[in-house]
Amino acid sequence: MGPSAPVELVLIEFPRSEFKGEIVAELSRLVDAGTIDVLDALLIRKDTDGSVEWLEATDGGDDELARIVGEPAGLLAADDVDAVAEDLAPGSAVGMLVFEHTWARGLGSAVRGAGGRVVDWTRVPAEAIDEVARELEKED
Repeated sequence: MGPSAPVELVLIEFPRSEFKGEIVAELSRLVDAGTIDVLDALLIRKDTDGSVEWLEATDGGDDELARIVGEPAGLLAADDVDAVAEDLAPGSAVGMLVFEHTWARGLGSAVRGAGGRVVDWTRVPAEAIDEVARELEKED
């Protein structure tokens, strides 16, 4: 059975190709709490000479990341790597993460049970909310 809640693709850039353990720890916390379900993840690195290497997160040697991803859903592939790597600066890396908002499953069921349907789901970046908050503070 496929996802029954909104799914997002997130790209996380690491300008110096340094993946940090605290990201995996937070993903683990979110998965274990039932907030998200990681469906797929890739790690892409562009060397300073411009060559690109990539691997499934489950192949990267991080046992905890492999645990939270499980068997990759196959949503990310070589075409995705090519598209992202094209814009990637030499010497940097990107983590590609596809996850389901499992917390929203109950909400979706309730909406459908009430005869409704979700017609739009828009993600507003935190930076946009921060900017609005700064503008509102100026007005006060």
